Amino acid sequence: MKESNRVEVKIQGRQYTIVASEPDEYIYKIASYVDKKITEISEMNPRLSMDMASVLAAINISDEYFKSQSDEDNLRRQILEYVDESKRTKDQMKMLEFENSELKDKLKEKEAELSKFIKQF
Repeated sequence: MKESNRVEVKIQGRQYTIVASEPDEYIYKIASYVDKKITEISEMNPRLSMDMASVLAAINISDEYFKSQSDEDNLRRQILEYVDESKRTKDQMKMLEFENSELKDKLKEKEAELSKFIKQF
């Protein structure tokens, strides 16, 4: 189990203690992102209270999260489709290689027959 550590961060001028098992740098990055989102919303509508700006920031961040989850799911599905297509293509290539080998053998036989026929005349 990862060890938890305490990280002090500042969001909108207020100090928060975050207890997490992630590295400090990661926690600072997240806190900075949240602070930036709240600032953006507050700047778009200065009349909003800090609570309202924070809730709207949380909604926007949640929206980003769910959209990225959906994108991730779509990418996974697409990768699986590519893997399946790759397997089918490999199987088809093996069949074509086998067919090519058989045709080469038949060609050699026909060339030998032709050679014999030419020698007879």
